[in-house]
Amino acid sequence: MRCVTTAIVALIGAVAVATALVTSVRAQTVQELEPLSFGTFVVTSNAAASTLTVPLNGAVSSTGNLIVLVPGNRARYRVGGLPGNTIVGIDINSLPLFGATVPASQFFQITAFSHPLTVTTNASGEAIFFVGATLSTSGNGVPYTNNTYTGMIDITATLQ
Repeated sequence: MRCVTTAIVALIGAVAVATALVTSVRAQTVQELEPLSFGTFVVTSNAAASTLTVPLNGAVSSTGNLIVLVPGNRARYRVGGLPGNTIVGIDINSLPLFGATVPASQFFQITAFSHPLTVTTNASGEAIFFVGATLSTSGNGVPYTNNTYTGMIDITATLQ
């Protein structure tokens, strides 16, 4: 089975930088530099939930009935268009990952993210951060088909 996540990033809000009587607005960006991937793996049985973890340090691990064939990789993102030397909060949410042609009962859920809670921008107003995650099978007894499963990851960056 092949499973790759496609991260679609959403940034909520706008940043206003005020100095004296002048207010300037910069365009905020969250740019995906490298997508989160869970690699290629096989689910030998879906009778109980199994997990696959891609942590920040890159040492991929699995539990239950999930066998890793090709390890995945952590994601890398850049936030930009922010004031320099500013603390930015990072919040991440996701939806289930579905295959293109599978029944709705077949899905993977991202059950945990590992990422910094905050990052500090450099003098140019940019910061780079990494994201790892844990993927869980449904455990509903329905076997998985050989497919590519994709989903969305929403990243919100908030000035602290």
